[in-house]
Amino acid sequence: MRNRRFIAGILIGLCLAAIVLPLMDHIKAVRARRGPIVSECDGAITEMVVQYLAEAGPIAAKALRDFLRQLPPGIRVWVVCPEPAAYDNFLAHIGPVKCALTPLMTGHAMTTWSRDRWVALAAAGIGRPATLLSPRAEGGAEIWPQRAGDARIADDLALAGSGIRSERLALYFDGGDFCADDRTVFVAPSVLRRNIQRTVRDREELLDLLARLLGRRVILFDEAPDHHVAMYMTPVGDDAVLVGDPALAQEILRKNGEDRVTCCPTGGGDDFTPATRARFDAVAAECGAAGYRVVRIPVVPGCDGRTWLTWTNVVMDQRSGHRIAYLPRYGKVAALDEAAAEVWSGLGYEIRPVDCSAVYPNFGSLGCLVNVLRRG
Repeated sequence: MRNRRFIAGILIGLCLAAIVLPLMDHIKAVRARRGPIVSECDGAITEMVVQYLAEAGPIAAKALRDFLRQLPPGIRVWVVCPEPAAYDNFLAHIGPVKCALTPLMTGHAMTTWSRDRWVALAAAGIGRPATLLSPRAEGGAEIWPQRAGDARIADDLALAGSGIRSERLALYFDGGDFCADDRTVFVAPSVLRRNIQRTVRDREELLDLLARLLGRRVILFDEAPDHHVAMYMTPVGDDAVLVGDPALAQEILRKNGEDRVTCCPTGGGDDFTPATRARFDAVAAECGAAGYRVVRIPVVPGCDGRTWLTWTNVVMDQRSGHRIAYLPRYGKVAALDEAAAEVWSGLGYEIRPVDCSAVYPNFGSLGCLVNVLRRG
């Protein structure tokens, strides 16, 4: 009897091994397909995604025109549209470009905010696909058909045979909740609020999960403005970060003989209150404590909490050691646009201005319209 139990135990163990070992190999293979999150500032852009629909033309067309016309040859730009008429409208607004436009028709409703939808991970090796990580669900998708359509765009790109794989996570987030360089990913506090006791037990579990998923050290801000990360800070390379500074913007305005900027669609002005300034300062302090050199740049937070004039939400490119910043210009106060450009120039960036005067009243800027998929 004892020998039979012993033999039965061996057989059960072998059966379990036959199930578990291939499963572990599969998990390792899945992880091997993922590279780290794509940096905002390191490497030459080779592929990106923009979204466009005709009704969003008054918001996005001018900024996309300025941006795309300045891109060099060799960059592939996926232009995701709901139908061919939208792509025709896009071409009419953009005009001639040097980059390679690749249209993709989805056949469903969508918005123009490409950056919010997913996080791009680099390919794990030569010949391997890039990975797009989408959230568990889009906020408001149940009552907003366009947002529900946005939730499908990563799958649309993967189905287009573009060397892309799409993966949906169990986490709640926006793509704009993350901003990375080649060693750190900076994460908005909202990711913790949306997931704790829903998809993760505690902060530590979330940090561990994000580090494994994104392949970078994770800085989850304890305190920050309630907006997407690039609206208030961005890494710029060489272990430096730019962080918005409302006090600096206020100082520039006063030197220019102005007290306020009317930036909100409702006619409201800026928010330079001590509480708002403290949130930006908290981000700067946390980045400094993590070993980054912190450079401050003007920012004008609107009194509605969403409509900002910000010069950190940019698109950066790096080619043969030369750094380029496609920098928003808003035209509200020229002195602010010029001061921001001086900060970027002081960091060694060539400035290529992009007219975002129609974008910011809709709670975003250039970086919200562009999602970089691959860098060299």
